[in-house]
Formats: sequence, structure tokens, C-alpha cells
Amino acid sequence: VNAAVKLLQIVRRDLEDAIQICKGEKKQTNFHRSMISDLAKGILPSHWRCYTVPSGCTVIQWITDFSDRIKQLQKVSTASISGGTSALKNLHVWLGGLFNPEAYITATRQYVAQANGWSLEELAMKVIVTDKDLKPPELDECSFGVTGLKLQGAECKNSQLYLTLTISADLPVTILRWIKKTEVKPSGPEVTLPVYLNTTRSELLFTVNLPMAGQQKEHSFYERGVAVICSSALG
Repeated sequence: VNAAVKLLQIVRRDLEDAIQICKGEKKQTNFHRSMISDLAKGILPSHWRCYTVPSGCTVIQWITDFSDRIKQLQKVSTASISGGTSALKNLHVWLGGLFNPEAYITATRQYVAQANGWSLEELAMKVIVTDKDLKPPELDECSFGVTGLKLQGAECKNSQLYLTLTISADLPVTILRWIKKTEVKPSGPEVTLPVYLNTTRSELLFTVNLPMAGQQKEHSFYERGVAVICSSALG
């Protein structure tokens, strides 16, 4: 949250400076010339690039995405102040909208380990895709809800994967649950899918095991390049 607040202050200051310079109320420096030149070309100023975004991201795309990230952090801050750790844990998080999603995944694992007196090495992630037509289930002490995920090359029905010709499909609230590895008991054939930060697929966050529907072949999912994407807002 602190990093986001600092970046927001920088962006606001830079835009206010640009407005004053355009009005002739402020003398510009070489820094301002470079920044205004980038903005005029739709290029994202390098000092605004404080979290991972696709290289071709335009400044308009970035501003829209950054605004959504700030709104999420406002909800996080409000939940933390009003309800403490419990409210914060039960908040459904847009995983791709976090400034450091890897840190969030690590934090959830550490939380479960400490709450139950387990070691980190004992834990494995179980992923449950909820039914979009039903109310998401209540989260227990080992579960966390994430939103905004997209499944590329497949669709999920009744928590099972099916290959599809559709480019991508939105996933409803997805439950990440940490359980002991000794409790991992697949109910049927599963496929391991990569979870990428964005559509460039240049940054792998982690992998998940999801059940396949009957008659589906594991190698077919790999041939199709099926994957989970955390954020598609920036292309």
C-alpha cells in the first residue's frame, strides 16, 4: 500500500507540473521535457514503471489499470481498518491487480502455516473454481479468494476443464486453499497449468493442478497452450 501511495503522489505531481507548464505558470526542466514528450507520444514515463507491465503498454492503458489497482488497495485498507486481519483475509483479491502478486501467494502460505503450526514444506495449493451461478462459498482459515483470472484455450464447468475454441474465458471467484501434501488426493485425472501475470506470458507466477473432464487428454492442453492469466487489462 505504501509503495502505491508513493507512486500515486509522483504521478499526481508530474501531471500537475505538466498542466502548469502548458499554462505557462511553471518553468520546465530537462526532466519535464522528457516526461511531457513521452506523454505526448503515449509512452509510459520510465519512472512510473514501478511494477511489471507489458513493454508495449501505452500511458492511457497504464493510467486506467493503475486507477483500478488503487481502488483495490482502498478496499484493502478499508477492510483492514474496519475489520482487522479477519476482514482482510476474507476479501476477494484481484490477483493481477496487486503490485507484487508473488508476495501475496507467499503470504497466504505463511499465514496458513503459522495458524496451524505446519512447516511451509508440508503445504500444497489446491485450486477450486467456483460456479459463476452460485454464491462463492465461505472461506475457511486455509482458503483465500481471488478474482480477475482468465483461462486461455479452455473453459471450466463444474470445476472441470474442457478444451474450447474460445480464445479466453473469465473465471469466477477462484479459491486458493493450502492443505498438507499428505491430504492431496485427486478425484480424477488432472493437468498442471501455468499461471502467468499477463497476456505476454513472460512472467510465470506459479502452476496449478486442475481436474480434466472425461475424455480429455492431458497432452492436448499442453499442445493448445492452455494457461491461466491474472491480468489482461494491459494487453
